[in-house]
Amino acid sequence: MKIIRKTLFILLIFNLIRIIPGCCDCDGPATFFSFNKTGITNLNNSGSVPVTSPSDTMRAAAVAFEVSLYDSTGYWYYAALPVKTNAGFSRATAMSCDCAYPMQARVHLTNISITTLFPISDQVAAGTEISGLFVASLRGNYAGDGVYITPEMLCSQTENKIYYDGGIESFGLFLKPEVQSPFARFAMRFTLSDGSILTDTTTLITIRP
Repeated sequence: MKIIRKTLFILLIFNLIRIIPGCCDCDGPATFFSFNKTGITNLNNSGSVPVTSPSDTMRAAAVAFEVSLYDSTGYWYYAALPVKTNAGFSRATAMSCDCAYPMQARVHLTNISITTLFPISDQVAAGTEISGLFVASLRGNYAGDGVYITPEMLCSQTENKIYYDGGIESFGLFLKPEVQSPFARFAMRFTLSDGSILTDTTTLITIRP
C-alpha cells in the first residue's frame, strides 16, 4: 500500500510539473491580424482629461474623437484562446495566467486624411482637407500632459507595432482651431500599407461656445 501511495504521489508531482509551465507559457510568437474595420467615438475634451462621450454636442474649442482600427472577423479573439496540448488539456487547465498575447498587424497606417463637411471658419470651407489642423495622441496619453503628435508621426509609429490589447489600434484626434459654425462633421480616410483604404464619418456634432 505504501508503494502504491508513493507511486501515485510521484505521478502527481510529475503531472504538476508538466502542467504548471504550460499554464504560464506567455512567450509565444506574435499572432498576425488585419485592420478591416473602423470605429469613431466622440471625446469630451472640455475637461482636464478627455473621456469618451455619448453626447453629440462639443465645445467649439474642444472638438475631438477617438478612432479605433481593428479586425472585424474577431480572429484576434480566437487566437488568444487557450491552446490544446497533446494530452487534450488546455494550457489553462490547472490555473489561469494573465498573459498579454502579442499580436501584430499585417499592414500599418500610412496616411490619415480628414475632410470637413461643414465650414470651420471663413477661411476653411466645407469640403476642405484639414488633417493638418488635427493633432493626434495614442490611447493612454490623453491626460493633460500627454504627448500630442501629427497624424503623420502617428502613422509611422504603427509600423511593426506589437499589440497586447487584442489587436486594436486606438488613438485620439483633436482639432486645433475653434469651430465657428453651429455644426461640424468630418469624413476620414485611413490608408494602409497594402494600398487599402478604410473610411468612416463622424456623427453630426452640435457646437456650443
